[in-house]
Amino acid sequence: MCAGWELGSAAGGSLLLTAALLAVSCALGLRLGRGRGAADRGALAWLCFDALVHFALEGPFVYLSLVGNITDSDALIASLCISYRLPCACVNCMAGG
Repeated sequence: MCAGWELGSAAGGSLLLTAALLAVSCALGLRLGRGRGAADRGALAWLCFDALVHFALEGPFVYLSLVGNITDSDALIASLCISYRLPCACVNCMAGG
C-alpha cells in the first residue's frame, strides 16, 4: 500500500452505509426466516441486503441522473459515483514507482 494512502470521506461513508445495510438485512433475514433452516435465513438476509442496496444506493443515483447532473450534486451518492470514476491512489503509486 502507499505510504500516504488514506480512506476518503466518500469511501468511509460508503463503508458505513454498507455496514448498516448489512446489519439491517441480517436482522430482517433472521426475523422473517424464523422457524426456517439456516440456508433459508441466509437467503432471506441476502435478498434483503440486495433490496436495500438497490433502494438506498442505486435508487438515489437514478433519481439524481434523471433530475439533474450527478457531477453538480453535493449528495453522498453523487460523491460516491464521482470518486469511483477516478483511478485508485494505490494503483497510481505502484505504477509510478
